[in-house]
Amino acid sequence: MGRKASKATDNIYYIARTQAAETNDIFSSREKAAIKLGIERSRLARIELDQIEPYAEEVDIMATAYNAPHLCTDYCSNICPIGIRRLEEQSKHVEPSSIERLVLKFLGSTQSMEDISRTLVEITQDGKIDRDEIKDLQDVFDAMTSVSANIDAIKFWIMSDPKLKPFFNFDPLDKEM
Repeated sequence: MGRKASKATDNIYYIARTQAAETNDIFSSREKAAIKLGIERSRLARIELDQIEPYAEEVDIMATAYNAPHLCTDYCSNICPIGIRRLEEQSKHVEPSSIERLVLKFLGSTQSMEDISRTLVEITQDGKIDRDEIKDLQDVFDAMTSVSANIDAIKFWIMSDPKLKPFFNFDPLDKEM
């Protein structure tokens, strides 16, 4: 493996590349990684040394090559003006809660999952949805929406913690929270 870049040790792109190098030697040096990524070596160095911000396309390339989707999450929530604006808008609609409260709300919304599953099977087993099944399907839809909203609230809580966010692989912009 190449030398450790002491000035870049806390840079997420450098960390992702060095972690990728553990399973793919091509990422062990900046030179080889730059060729593989199609990013000029000096530009990759400046990105890893926090001298410049990467372009969205570069982040996407690195995230894919390094198998580090959290790079996209970080870019979208900290650099991209659209992502930052959307996160600010979403945070206005999410009441601040402790993780304990969020987990309790999630558990409460999932208690009826077995009934929901059974209802879904009954509704869909014949391959068509009759008029009298629509009310049941609406109830299932409402229950799934509640579970989904509680999942999104927990994701948002995790993503809002800068110590936890890099360890989770989800895109905060994939849907409205």
